[in-house]
Amino acid sequence: MGEKRIILILLIILLFLFGKMIKGDIFKPVIQSETEQDSEIEEKKIEQETEHEKSVRKENVVEISYKEEYMELYPDMYVKNKAKIPLAVIDENVLDYRKYMFRFPVNDNVQNEKKIAYLTFDDGPSENTAKVLEILKKYNIKATFFMIASSITPEYYDLVNEMIKEGHVVGVHTYSHNYRQIYASVKDYLDDFYLAYTKMYEVTGVQPIVFRFPGGSYNSFLKKIREQVIDEMERRGFIYYDWQVSAEDSIGNPTKATITRNVLKDFKKHKKPIVLMHDSSLNKLTVQSLENIIQTMKEEGYTFDTVDKR
Repeated sequence: MGEKRIILILLIILLFLFGKMIKGDIFKPVIQSETEQDSEIEEKKIEQETEHEKSVRKENVVEISYKEEYMELYPDMYVKNKAKIPLAVIDENVLDYRKYMFRFPVNDNVQNEKKIAYLTFDDGPSENTAKVLEILKKYNIKATFFMIASSITPEYYDLVNEMIKEGHVVGVHTYSHNYRQIYASVKDYLDDFYLAYTKMYEVTGVQPIVFRFPGGSYNSFLKKIREQVIDEMERRGFIYYDWQVSAEDSIGNPTKATITRNVLKDFKKHKKPIVLMHDSSLNKLTVQSLENIIQTMKEEGYTFDTVDKR
């Protein structure tokens, strides 16, 4: 009986070991590599994550890979010898009619500072641009023009180059001016900007370093990608400018009187107002209002300059 019991126990042990061998457990290494251990720990962490933590982790992974993609685009689109970009100061008292808050490179509320106005014109060039330039030349005023590059056709090449020779600053506004298209993603914005940038560089031989977002930097189309776009453009050395005073000359049904009134009622609130006007083919009334605006601002002790001097 004793021998039979021993033999039975041995058979049970052999069967147990045979089963382990079939599963492969017997041949598993006792010590795992550090990589395997780290991998298992990470897998356990992921299993224990909440749904919110999982979504945040996925968003971060996508964001990092996407940033790497658009940061590698257009290696020739960097400001040469870029100067240090001034810190931005948000004036919380500056709101436009849509109650947006605008950003500027310099605080303009310093007492005893010179009063300097910065006239800016969007959406050119057009036949009205030439008329604006005549008025500016008459008063020896320099201004800034944020252009739609697709409108810089051969008939305007000489005009744009003359603007630069006369001391005006030409900046990028957009190529297509299609909000839904250019603000669909950071890449889409860079695609549009690159077309405008290269067009203007080729025509003028001067690198455009200032720009203005179509609709301003707080428009609803840009909202989702605003921080990423601004960071990327500043990383490349470009500086954007919004405005504090708007002529409202491209909204609704402006008249010569409303355009003039919109500028004159607000410009005195600022030592260094940036004034938004337009010089597209639709803005004949802006041209008609310009002299009165300039004369009134001069009477109030303002001089004029380009935004890059602000």
